Amino acid sequence: MERYLANIKQIEWIDKEGAEAEVLFEINGKQLWAFCHPCDFTEGTTEEVYFSFIEEAIPESAFWDENREQNKEIVPAENDKWRYYCYGQLKSIHPVMIDCGTVTLSFGDWINDERTVGSYVYFVMSRLDIGKV
Repeated sequence: MERYLANIKQIEWIDKEGAEAEVLFEINGKQLWAFCHPCDFTEGTTEEVYFSFIEEAIPESAFWDENREQNKEIVPAENDKWRYYCYGQLKSIHPVMIDCGTVTLSFGDWINDERTVGSYVYFVMSRLDIGKV
């Protein structure tokens, strides 16, 4: 699990009693929104965090073929705070780790061909999650 220092910019409570919130954070100069449960962050603090996500189903061909420009970035969807279009480079396959520029994300353990390390890939997160380490 990769750990990062994130500045907690804003918290929008979905269910304060249930400790569910949308969290706006800044990491490596980029601001992103994520779902958090249980949310025990405080606005204006810098926290050590980790990320997980729920992937949106896309064709495997899109995973391998849709990053021809060899980008490393996370692009927010226009109308959904938690949804991101992710462009990155495979750093390892056991587990699958993808460098998306701002962060490196763990993507399971499903690739067995070592020759794919270094490949540029694309995937979609339907929800980015943030948690305190």
